Amino acid sequence: MSEQPSVILIPGGARGIGRALVDGFVRRGWRVAFGDLDRETGTALARTLGERAHFIPADVAVEDDVRHLVAEAVRWGGRLDAVINYAGLANPVTGPIENLSLADWQRRLDVNLTGTFLVSREAVPHLRRSRGAVVNLASTRALQSEPDTEAYAATKGGV
Repeated sequence: MSEQPSVILIPGGARGIGRALVDGFVRRGWRVAFGDLDRETGTALARTLGERAHFIPADVAVEDDVRHLVAEAVRWGGRLDAVINYAGLANPVTGPIENLSLADWQRRLDVNLTGTFLVSREAVPHLRRSRGAVVNLASTRALQSEPDTEAYAATKGGV
């Protein structure tokens, strides 16, 4: 009897580096569940990659979305072996800090930092069963910020 392929969850997997992660794991034989806010791009990517990829629309800043994301990944894959927390607001530039609204600051915290916590918290019980792992990706800006990127740098430093 052959062993079931490993299952990984990648929030933020529809575009950019997240998309490259999804594609790379599918090519290496993993089953990849991935989430994103971009339904159109996520659906198209899953269709292109075939049966080893499963798109789940989700906002990692919304607790109920994260519960659904993890539960659906486990339902689809039958297990969960790994999570790569990659979801985040990618454009680090918010302009001068004196012009940064509290709402924009909070949204970055909610997605980039709290989202990492929520996904990890929901996934850990499944990962304990499979002896799996969580990988949290940050940014060089966690250690070396640049002007007008204070909110992004703060969240990546937190990760």
